[in-house]
Formats: sequence, structure tokens, C-alpha cells
Amino acid sequence: MRYRPEIDGLRAIAVLAVIAYHADDRILPSGFLGVDVFFVISGFLITGLLVHDLQNGTFSFGRFYERRARRILPVLFVVLAATIPAAMVLMLPSQLAEFGQGLVATTLFSSNILFWMNTGYFMADAELNPLLHTWSLAVEEQFYFVFPLLVLIGWKLPRRIAGAGILLLVLASFLTCLWLVEAGPSANFYLLGSRAWELLIGAGAAVIVGRAASVPDGVAHALAAAGLAAVFYSLAAFDASVPAPSLYTLPLVLGTAAVLLFARGPLVALLSFRPLVGIGLISYGAYLWHVPVLVFARLWNATPPSPTYLGALVLLSLVLATATYFLVERPFRKRGAEAVVSTRGLLVLLPVAGGAIALVGVVFALGLTRPDSAGMTTLDQDIEAKIATNYGLHPDCEGAFTLSPNCRTSVRPGVLLWGDSFAMHLAPALSVGTQWDGMIQHTKSVCAPVPGLAVVTADYPESWAEGCIAFNDQVLDWLAEQPSIKYVVASSPFGLIHHSLLQSNGEMLEEGQAAAVRQVMIDTTRRLEAQGKTLVYVSPPPVTGENLGQCLVSVLRSDLPRDSCDFLREDVHPANETIFDFLRSAEPDIRVFYLDRLICPNGACDTMVGSTFMYRDAGHLSIEGSRYLGTELRFYDEVRRLADR
Repeated sequence: MRYRPEIDGLRAIAVLAVIAYHADDRILPSGFLGVDVFFVISGFLITGLLVHDLQNGTFSFGRFYERRARRILPVLFVVLAATIPAAMVLMLPSQLAEFGQGLVATTLFSSNILFWMNTGYFMADAELNPLLHTWSLAVEEQFYFVFPLLVLIGWKLPRRIAGAGILLLVLASFLTCLWLVEAGPSANFYLLGSRAWELLIGAGAAVIVGRAASVPDGVAHALAAAGLAAVFYSLAAFDASVPAPSLYTLPLVLGTAAVLLFARGPLVALLSFRPLVGIGLISYGAYLWHVPVLVFARLWNATPPSPTYLGALVLLSLVLATATYFLVERPFRKRGAEAVVSTRGLLVLLPVAGGAIALVGVVFALGLTRPDSAGMTTLDQDIEAKIATNYGLHPDCEGAFTLSPNCRTSVRPGVLLWGDSFAMHLAPALSVGTQWDGMIQHTKSVCAPVPGLAVVTADYPESWAEGCIAFNDQVLDWLAEQPSIKYVVASSPFGLIHHSLLQSNGEMLEEGQAAAVRQVMIDTTRRLEAQGKTLVYVSPPPVTGENLGQCLVSVLRSDLPRDSCDFLREDVHPANETIFDFLRSAEPDIRVFYLDRLICPNGACDTMVGSTFMYRDAGHLSIEGSRYLGTELRFYDEVRRLADR
């Protein structure tokens, strides 16, 4: 098989897109789709090698898996080993335990399954997981665990039957993908069943690449150029709201295959640009290194990074990738007489290295590194409590309508807290002020208190939206029978004004979402007034787009100035300001209490007051921060004063 430098150029585009996305998703919001490009290239190259071996009578399963092991494992184990000391220094005990699980799963090529099982609204911040990107390796290796056998079977069948078999597998996987877009978005993203079609399209391209050579140059140039345009368009035009994989990613996948099949002349010269080829050659190491480098930098200092700082981190990733390419990847890929490590030595070295890394992972996951009987240092105990998930009154109050006694402070409450997680985080503040009136909490994450409308996104499909609409209907039906409730406090980040909305009649609303949401909020206010109840909407807190909770963690752990994470009111994230503008547009028909009145006195937003964290993550109030609003800043009194105007 001849070396094709343009494929390394295509690899470079893919890896640079992924790195840009992980460095700052505002740079290239759909850069994560570079992984889909990798899958097609991988299927194409591996199938080409298998076909080459079968044609020459040199195929064997041992040869295939040895080649895969030499290609994948040495660099992977070096990167994993390098992350261990950094994790021990920079991670909190809960983070280290999750990291340990990831180490074990990564060495077993099952991290995609682990991360799929651990998805959810209140799961740990993905930006703080140094091994999250290994899910794609797991998908590939699971695929190649069975794929050589399928190729061997297909090789012995008539070509038409083998071709029909590939098409059937592609179709089955693609249909699975389309089904999971709605039925299980996280499973669709992480699991092999919905990803196999991307690898198989690359495999199919490898099978017909010989026939593609007979296509006239003019047609080939047009097809390859269109394919590359589809790749660039997909990487530039979409954002994280696009379900992946899905129909949206089909042009990207087919475009990549078209480049692999038909690239000639000028396009080959373009993709063979030496700097691109150089990055393509180290792309595997760059993919492995960049996420740990970025994550550990955030853990060390989570204050907003400058472009120069981010550029330096990306450069460091490429330098590490270059070093491992020359010192590890190339030497280990040699076989036969030139091999640095013989096949027999490889059979000993790699299992020992992988087993040692997995054992360290088990130690971390079980918490066996903890220094004292209490489980962690006093500082770490304090920090873990400061950024603990704020479910409000109790975790029972999340996810479904409930009358659990854990979700109320009185048999006959006078106040209802209603909304999503941005209502939950107000419960500590309200419970302080409503100790005589009593309160009850009805909350469901991502489900804004806007009856009859629910957001539909890649992560929250129509079936979920139907559940949200039903939840809000249950709250209103219950509320109509509760004469003790005088005040309803509702909150949300109200991001649903920017997304497709499912309506209670089953139709989708794609335009005019802000006007529709505003009218529902006004109608709900009037509906509750007719029942003798007063509704007050509470804005989300002012935020910057950075993980303020992690920033505060790094302040304590790295002994940074206490005001390192503070910001000016004028510097809030534009999306945050858009929501404030939306809420102001609905006044005076609704009552709105703006949290920046309390958090940003005199225009400066306090993220830490004394030793109290005001935030636990990028947007939610911490438990102690919420309680501070209630005890020191009289949040409930302020809300009631607004309600009684």
C-alpha cells in the first residue's frame, strides 16, 4: 500500500478542529465533529490493510491485532501514566475517584460505556474529565474486535453478497443512530451501534477505491472538492445543539469518503501541504494529549484564560505529541527485525503496563489514597461541600412531580418554588425566609416553568419534552387545589427562547419562541392571580461562561487572591444578558426579581463572600451561597416585597 500524504492532511484538519473545540468551544462550536472524520479515515485505512493482506495471503488475526496494539497501546499507556501524578496533585477526592474509574475503563476499551452510563444533568463537568475523549478509542477498538472476522467471511463470499452485507450493516447502524437521536441521545453519541456506520462507510470506500480510479478526472475533482467543502461546512456551520451522529453529520461522513476516494491533482497538493501533513502524522498523540493538558490547566487555575495562554497549552500538546511520535509511536510500530520490542516482548510488556495502570485506577476509584480515616483532608472536605450539587430541599425534589415530605417544610406551605435546577438552587435561600410561612418545592431539571412549552435539543428529545409539559401540568393542577399557597417563586435560565419548542398540541415551534414564552409567562401570572396567588419570576444569576465553582476551588487550592473569580456586571456573558433583556421585555406584565441586585452590589459581582462560595459551577448557586442570600441579604423578604406591590 502506498503512502497518501493527503490523508494525513485530512487527519490534521480533523484533529485541529477537535482541539479548537476543546480549548474554547466558541472558537469552533462544531469542532467535535472532527471525530466523525477520524472514524471514516480509520475504517478506510484499516480495511485497506485487511484487503491488502487477504490479497497477498498474509492475513492472520494475530498479525492484525499485533499491528493494532503497536499502533494504539504504547502511546495511550504513556499518556495515561503521565496523567496519574497530575491527577493526584490537582484533583479533589471525588474527582480522583471518577478519574480512577476512567483509567480502568480506558485500559479495557470500555470508557464509552462508562461515560454513557454516567451522563446526566448533574454529572461532573465534562471539561474537567481528562479521559473523556478516550470514548472514541473504545468505539474503534470494539469495532475492530469483530470487524476482521466479518471481512474474512465477506472475502470468501461472492462480491455482490459481500457488498450487500456491508450495505445492510451500514443501514442497520444508521437507522439505529436515527432512532437513538430521539430515544437515547447520549447512547447515540457514545455507543458503537450508532457509530459503526461511519467506520463502515470508510470501509466501503476502501473496497471500491480501485474502481474510483477509473472515474474521469473532471468528475473526480468535482466529487472530491464537494466532499472537502462538506467537511469544512459541517465543521464551521453547526454547534453543540446538533445531534451527533445524525442526518446532520451524513454530509460530513460522505464528504470525507469522497475525498478519500477521488482526491487528485490540486486537492492532493492542497492537503499535502507539509505543515498539515506534519500535524497529521502526530494527530493520534495530539488527540490523546490535548484534553489532559487543557483539563489539568483548568484544575490548576480556572480563572478565565487569555488567548495567549490557550495557544500555549495547544502548542504544549503538539510538542508532547511530537515527542511521543518519535520516541514511542514510531519505534513501537516497527515489526520483525527492526522491532524495538519483539512480538513476545510485546505480549508481556503491554499487559503488564495496562494492568498496572488499571490497578492504579482501582486504587483511586476505591478511595484507597485518602490520607485519613475521615476520607480526605479538612480542606478537601470543605471544598467538596462547597461545590456539592444543590438539589434544594432534597434530591427527591428533582426530576418528577412528587409530594414527598422531603420536599416541603410545612404541611400547609405558603410558598411554592417551581421550575428547573435554577429554581432548585434557590431553595436554601427561600427555606430560611419562609420558616414561618413554609414552602414546597416542585422542580425538574431543564424544565422551565412555562406551561405548554418545552425545549427540544440534541440531549433532550421530544419524548423528554412531553414529560416536561406533563410535569408543569401536574404542578398547576395541584396548585389550583392549594389555598394555603400565597406566593409562587419560579425560576429558570430561560434558554428555551433560543431552541425549538414542543407545544402541548404536539406541534413544534421553530420561530417566535421568545414571544410565545413571554405570552405564556404573562398568561400564567394572570391565571394564578385569579386563584389569589402571586407569581414572581427570579432571573438566573449573572455568569461569565466560565466554571465559577471550579475557579473558586482553584483559588483555595492554589492560594490565589480571593477576588480572582469576581467580575463586573458589565462583563456578564452575552447569552446571560440576552435573558435579562428578555425578562425586562415582559415587564410590567410579570414580576421579575433580578439576582444581580444581590450578587453584584455597586456593579461588582462577588463570587466569594468571606469563605462562602456563591457559585458551585458555571451558573448554579452553591448551597452555602444560596443560604447566604437568604440569611444575610434577606432574599425572601425582597421577593415578597416585590410580590406585594
